[in-house]
Amino acid sequence: MKKLPLIVFCLLFFLTSEESTAQCFGSPGNPIAGSANLGVLYKKSWRAILFYKHADLEGYRRGDVKTPYQYVRNANYNFTGFNLGYGLTEKISLDADMGYYINKTQHYAKADFTLNGYGLSNGSLGVKYNFYLDNVKKLEYTAGISAKYPFSLEPMVNDGVRLPIDVQPSTGNFGLIAQSFFVKQFPEKSVRFILINRYEKNFNENRQGYAFGDGLYSSVFISKHLWLSWTSLFKDFTAIIQLRHEYKGRNKNYGQTVVNSGSQLFYVSPQLNYNLNKIWNFSIIADIPCYQYYNGLQLSNKFAFSVSIAKDFGFVH
Repeated sequence: MKKLPLIVFCLLFFLTSEESTAQCFGSPGNPIAGSANLGVLYKKSWRAILFYKHADLEGYRRGDVKTPYQYVRNANYNFTGFNLGYGLTEKISLDADMGYYINKTQHYAKADFTLNGYGLSNGSLGVKYNFYLDNVKKLEYTAGISAKYPFSLEPMVNDGVRLPIDVQPSTGNFGLIAQSFFVKQFPEKSVRFILINRYEKNFNENRQGYAFGDGLYSSVFISKHLWLSWTSLFKDFTAIIQLRHEYKGRNKNYGQTVVNSGSQLFYVSPQLNYNLNKIWNFSIIADIPCYQYYNGLQLSNKFAFSVSIAKDFGFVH
């Protein structure tokens, strides 16, 4: 029975899929403070997170300037994902992710025509290690690394037509993900500060001859536990504000740099988290782009929202 968690994670390595997208579709799996699997878990405890994200894209930008150009009139995706974490030791946790695109849809402007992709995305299996924990100063630093792999190497085909890269559910690339988590708590003010950095390295061309650029994502969270002395109505709610920067390098197609690829995006993401019995967490998040810069000419982000449910179980202290 002691080997069961390792066996489960070996199975998840082959059966699960993590969210990944083509260039113009952004990133559906942004970290969620208050319910995300940030640091390491208690030994022999589990955390499961189920989440859903909807995003809309509309209008083209060259650099940070809107243009009247219309090739794709608008686009959207609906994504659902699952994360499972296990506390292997007091300092080491394992993580596996899976995700499924309900749809990745583009509506074209010059013809009444729509392309739609759907299905499992990329998978990942990773490990996190807690390098520093001070319960007196309320400081914590954790870092981790994950292997990323495509759920399918073959591009999706609908009605005999191979879908373009922007609506494929999987990148078809292998890669690595490195991430770090810094947490500082101020218990007397019921405030928590979180800094998350994530780097994604893609290794190879997929079978469409396409290689995705590397990505760097940085997020700052400030969370405030809601509590009013005259009522207990909000005692289990936490308000969170996230500031996020996303950098994406240029892609390559058969070794040639794709001019219309790569971006720098800034988001403000207000969030509300509800904790039930210190076991369940429910979160709702809005993604509001406040600055967008695109290399070349690209479809831009409009608005996105996410909801998540997380549950801790097992030997939770």
